[in-house]
Amino acid sequence: MANPSITNATAVGKEVIRRSYIDEAGETEATILTGVANHIMTIISIIIIDRSNEADNEFDMYIDYDLGGTNLFLLKNQAVGAKGTFVWSDRFAITETDKLHMIGYSSAGTAGYDVWCTYIDQQFAAP
Repeated sequence: MANPSITNATAVGKEVIRRSYIDEAGETEATILTGVANHIMTIISIIIIDRSNEADNEFDMYIDYDLGGTNLFLLKNQAVGAKGTFVWSDRFAITETDKLHMIGYSSAGTAGYDVWCTYIDQQFAAP
């Protein structure tokens, strides 16, 4: 079991595959996943579907790390295309002080996305 600390290195816990989703994320910040205390969340994949007919839709995906209000961009101005699909399959992890966000853009102001995120939730606890 993963343990992000050198203290209590014999901790036990559990691993569970989970999902989060957003139905119709638009042109305002949407939270895909929020870190939780005593958990490591390893993102396996994120599927983003463009629900509009606009050809110029783009989105950003970023992490507000350490809840400091500073965004670290994973994707910037990523094009999807009308009714297109984008799949992110690079693994990365977030912890208790991180939030994973996205925001969409289009010239018509009608960006709309469905988002499906699959991740491994590793929870650790003291024995």
